[in-house]
Amino acid sequence: MTKLLAGLLILVVFQWLGESAVRLLALNIPGQLLGMILLLIVLTLNQSLLPWLETASSQLIRYIALLFVPVTTGAFFLGPEILDKLPQILAVLILSTVLAQWFMARIIKALRGADD
Repeated sequence: MTKLLAGLLILVVFQWLGESAVRLLALNIPGQLLGMILLLIVLTLNQSLLPWLETASSQLIRYIALLFVPVTTGAFFLGPEILDKLPQILAVLILSTVLAQWFMARIIKALRGADD
């Protein structure tokens, strides 16, 4: 339980650092992204935080579906509007899935080729 709380605290601190840096430096990127970049840099230099972060991140990933509940619940209130746009929605979902898989396959192929 202590590792979980410490890991969550570390994540929140880096998010706060990112948000603070974005405001202070007037950057045009999300603060959470900058916080995660800072965390990546710290973990690259020193991996001592890793055990605590593994515990917290595994718990967050386990319940990530709960973060999408509000989005999917809103779909129930848009019944006729969603049915009118269903072909466009399906086309975008299918196309974006195919493109994402194609792009990741290209990246994996390029990385494997770079290792050889």
